[in-house]
Amino acid sequence: MTPRKPAPAKHTPATTLSRRSPAYIYGAIPDDAFGAQTDLPPPKGPEAPALTQDERFEHLVHNPDLYAAAAVLPSPSRVGRPAHYPPAVYLIFLCSISLFGSARSTASHLQRPLWWEAVRRGVRAHQGDEAAEALKDTGPSRSNWNHYFHKHLKPAHAVVRDTSRDLWIQQALDHGMMKESAKRTSRIYPERHQVLHGDATVAAPPSSHTEHETVDTTTGEVRTHRVDEDAGITTEGGGRQVYGNKFLSVGIRLANRAHSRVILALESIRHRSQEEDPQREAEGAAFVGMVKHIITRAPGLRAATYDAALRGVHRAPLISAGLLVFTPQHSGLPPQSLHRYQHGSCKHDLYVAEARVCERRITADGQTHYTPLPVDELEYRQGKRNRYYHRLTIPCPVKDHTLRVRVDETDDDRQIDPTTGKKRFNRTEHLRQVPPDTPAGRRLKGFRQDSESTHSRFDQSYPHKRVPAYGANGALLMYLGYAWLNNSVTRAMHMRAPFVT
Repeated sequence: MTPRKPAPAKHTPATTLSRRSPAYIYGAIPDDAFGAQTDLPPPKGPEAPALTQDERFEHLVHNPDLYAAAAVLPSPSRVGRPAHYPPAVYLIFLCSISLFGSARSTASHLQRPLWWEAVRRGVRAHQGDEAAEALKDTGPSRSNWNHYFHKHLKPAHAVVRDTSRDLWIQQALDHGMMKESAKRTSRIYPERHQVLHGDATVAAPPSSHTEHETVDTTTGEVRTHRVDEDAGITTEGGGRQVYGNKFLSVGIRLANRAHSRVILALESIRHRSQEEDPQREAEGAAFVGMVKHIITRAPGLRAATYDAALRGVHRAPLISAGLLVFTPQHSGLPPQSLHRYQHGSCKHDLYVAEARVCERRITADGQTHYTPLPVDELEYRQGKRNRYYHRLTIPCPVKDHTLRVRVDETDDDRQIDPTTGKKRFNRTEHLRQVPPDTPAGRRLKGFRQDSESTHSRFDQSYPHKRVPAYGANGALLMYLGYAWLNNSVTRAMHMRAPFVT
């Protein structure tokens, strides 16, 4: 019998090869205000009940906010092609594309009385009998939709985005979210409805072609293709490259309540160089701007979670605004000297290593050892510039010491070091309000996963997970339509069982 050949060695990703063990010893993480290693993970929430297409559609057409948003849409002028339907109908059409999968399918559904009569009932309930009676016998054709979408809706995408955002923020407030809780809880453990979750995704355009013309090398035939001029290649976590338009979403939800997610804001963001894509902000800056706008409307907001794309320069202004900002820690950050604590004959060298304050010691064999210090509490001081402190304990053979360390950016941190030309200490990059590798950190990380669910459901709304619109503005409108459908379901489910704080 011929012996079997050994299986080829698996290729090791470049990200794995680049990881190296740190040139120091890191001590055990203590049990402290961030939790104990024996703490059980929070229980899973209830499973969401399935909703049929007609239920979701009924919730959509009976959302009063949808008609308020339609009121700010530009009506077609009397010059040129006349308007066949009012703006509210076209906004319902936009939102229904994520329900039926495409504009062609949506137009076909709205030609049938089963669906068109539901639209008429919604218009009658929210705009009156006269508006409902003025509607045609069937819904818009695909030609009607294409004309309004390209001539009127796409030029008004910014108005739709901003109006929708403010209506969604108010909806979340009406549902009891982003408000101060009656419970007295530590800032380390904000309640679920006080925590924003954000993430960016790359949505695939209808066509993956990047060239307008290709030549068949065998036959010489020249083939023409439609290309999304705004799409580009983005490298995601793990080194995976994806092609499409990049979008940022921010949302919030209630704890232990199915169908309670409210998408608060959406934005098309830069995923290529600033020279190639100057009209849109980069991911981190866009997230900061969105959260700052939300917090002006919702002062009870406590925290925001994001992935590792958010760096210290982005966390600093949000922390200064009073928020707890949680993101995973970047690997490979070297320990940073904080200061030497001295009290009498006691001396302790304090460093920041792996997102928290540690005491550095040199062992007898010359190795560097960092011992994480237990944190008794995350203290919050409100003022013109909000401040956060770790109140921590330094274990000492003589006497344990209590120390407060700022975990927000200080004035000294912002001073430029003349030797390096950089800030003296990028505190919000190295030191975290809640260290990720703790029970409290893992709890907040779990909150952020809700954004992954939002993007996944959006992708699954369309055949082959391709958004049926070309260009960043067109695809953003599709995402806004999906968000309206999602938030309409949330509103309807909340009306059935009001949230009690």
